Formats: sequence, C-alpha cells, structure tokens
Amino acid sequence: MNGLHLYDPLRATDRSMSDTFQADTQLSEADANLPPEPKAPIVATVETVQDFASLVIQETRGQSRRWFRGTRNCIYRLVPSLYRHPSIKGTDRLIELEWELLSEFRHEAPPFSNRLPPENLELLFLMQHYGIPTRLLDWTENPFIALFFALENARQERAGEEVDATVWILDPVNLNKIAYSNRANANRVYGAYADELAAYQPSQDAKKVSMLLPLAIHGVHNSQRIVAQRGSFTIFGRDTTALDQNSALSGFSGVVKQIRISANSKKQMFDDLFNIGVADSVVYPDLDGLGREIRNRRGF
Repeated sequence: MNGLHLYDPLRATDRSMSDTFQADTQLSEADANLPPEPKAPIVATVETVQDFASLVIQETRGQSRRWFRGTRNCIYRLVPSLYRHPSIKGTDRLIELEWELLSEFRHEAPPFSNRLPPENLELLFLMQHYGIPTRLLDWTENPFIALFFALENARQERAGEEVDATVWILDPVNLNKIAYSNRANANRVYGAYADELAAYQPSQDAKKVSMLLPLAIHGVHNSQRIVAQRGSFTIFGRDTTALDQNSALSGFSGVVKQIRISANSKKQMFDDLFNIGVADSVVYPDLDGLGREIRNRRGF
C-alpha cells in the first residue's frame, strides 16, 4: 500500500502536544509542560482511501464488531462535550449541570416538538443530536462515515495550515468487559433500556451516576441521521479522562486505536470518497445534506 506509513512505537516521535488536551480546544503553554499520559496507539498513517479501506479490513477481520469516530484534527481527544466545559471540572458539578441542561430542554422544547421522549436517557440522545452538551460520545459502525467526518472540512483549511486527521477504532465489547469487570455477561453492547445503564442515567443526585468508566451502548434511533450514520454511543461515567488518555483503556493492549490521515492527502481523499458515493446527502439525509452536497459538487 503505497500511501500507508506503519507506526513503529519504538521509533515514533509523534507531533508535540499535551496529553491532557480536551477535544475541540486549544493547547495552552502550561499544558505543554505536563508529563505525558498513555495514548491510544497509531496503527498507521494513510494517504489514500484505498489504503484506509485495506487497513480497516486488516484491523477488523476475524474480530468482534468495531466502532469508528472521525475527527478533523488528530489532537482532538475522545471526551464528551459535557466534560469539555471551560471552567467547571468537578465530576459532581458536571453531572448536576447535565441534569440542569436536560431539565431546561424538557421545559423549553415542547413549542418546537410535541413528541419529546418520557425517559431521561432517550431525551439525552435527542439533546446530543441537537448539540447540547452531554456525557455521550458519538460513534459509527461504518468506517467510511467516520472517514467522511474526518475529511469534510478539508477544503476549508488554508494552504500551509493543514493538520492530520484521525479515525479512531473502538472495541466496544472489550470496553464493556472492562467497565463491568465484575459481571459475567458483560461481553456485549448494551441497548438503551438495559438494566446495566441504571448507574449511568442522568440524575439530579450526581452520586447516582456511580460507574467510573465509559460504557458502549446502542442509541435510540430518534432521527434519520442516526440511522444513516449507523450511530452508536459511549456514555461516560464519573471518570472525566478522555477515553484515549485513560490508562485503564488505552495503550497497546487497550480498547482504542487510531488511524492517522495525512494532512496533505485530506482534500484528495475527500474527493475520492465523494466520488464513490459517500457524500453529504448520504451522511445527512435531509435538505441540509443535499445543500451541502450540491455545494461540494460545484467546488464551493
């Protein structure tokens, strides 16, 4: 595979970054001086869609199901939006904040929708869909959907300012076995109504969210987009550490890996992905998606 650069952990000199980075934020000078933490291994860096596909096949063949998540910048971390709050850091206060956000949404949303779900966890999925911070982190069962998300903003990057993107690979079954290590039947992905989610449910009493590690769960299919995107989720517990930085979950025997997308190849890879049919209206099956697709088709 000509565009494939395998990662050698013994020789790698990964780009300088703070390992306490929270997704979608910028590094501070103070963070840069902190000691490094465990990271999810980089399987390889790819430069073509063909090499990406070959690598995904290699990584998933003969394995249990894998989930994928695409991020447009390789320094974005696997941490949910609620735990990225710029000033609130305490776990109890963050969980209380989620309850307050849920309560506000339930109170203020009825004029815009007459079909709000009665269950709080279902409502949390809906909040996530509309961009309200939660403990949920989105994943997809389709690696090409994840690649699309990693590449969709490539055309807007200025020359000389391109950055590597990443597609994360998660082993959701193994994650759940670690999260519920005391349960014999934890080798599965839980549905949204499973009893095991009781300790992750949104609550006014933060202590009722009692589990520590994230759990892999199937979401409620409450929108066309989640169906089209083959969406699934991890729901975080009390540990606010990014999944890829968590010493209990990452490292070379951990549950998460990453495929880097070369910065200089992103625009061509997006064009190639677009040309084989992984386009905006497929990922966003509505008029908004169609509008994006027409703009991309015409080079805007």
